[in-house]
Amino acid sequence: MVIGVLGGSFCPPTLAHIELSQECVKQGLCDKVIWVPVNDAYRKSTNISSTHRINMVKLALQNEIDIDYSLHEMMSNEVVYTIDSLKALQVIYPNDKLLFIAGADKMGFKWFQREAMVRDFGYIVTSRGDIDCNAMINKSVNLSKYRDNIKIVNYTSDISSTIVREQIENQNYSDLIHPDVMKYINETQCFKKG
Repeated sequence: MVIGVLGGSFCPPTLAHIELSQECVKQGLCDKVIWVPVNDAYRKSTNISSTHRINMVKLALQNEIDIDYSLHEMMSNEVVYTIDSLKALQVIYPNDKLLFIAGADKMGFKWFQREAMVRDFGYIVTSRGDIDCNAMINKSVNLSKYRDNIKIVNYTSDISSTIVREQIENQNYSDLIHPDVMKYINETQCFKKG
């Protein structure tokens, strides 16, 4: 089995996260996707507590068959590097191929042990903005060397957690997140400042 691994803060999880995961499966790039939310040690000024974020992930995925989540990073009090999450998941799924799902805009990012990630695991890359995925891969020595470990999903979206947080702040809710996640946000006021 091939498993796509989608890491992130999921603050909040959006329909784009779900759609991207579904497209990876639908296009035959993987058999299922596992979301790996970062823990509270990952300092991002826009993150709310991991308890709220994992509750929202559970709600967003409650009816999804091919998408699951892992609490691996949530169980640690320290920052967990992506390569370490992939290694931990490989222990749980020893006979499966793991591919990290990333936006093309993140492929130039200085991931910790990036070459090991693409060599030992691999990527599913999605377009972001006007980035040409194939050109970006061909331009990078590390990525082009392991081109066979990189798949490209045909999916783009303008939805981002940042846009959703802005809408929540302005009380201008839309259909960018699962209705049960929106209900949770309204009931808990988890994004309310002050």
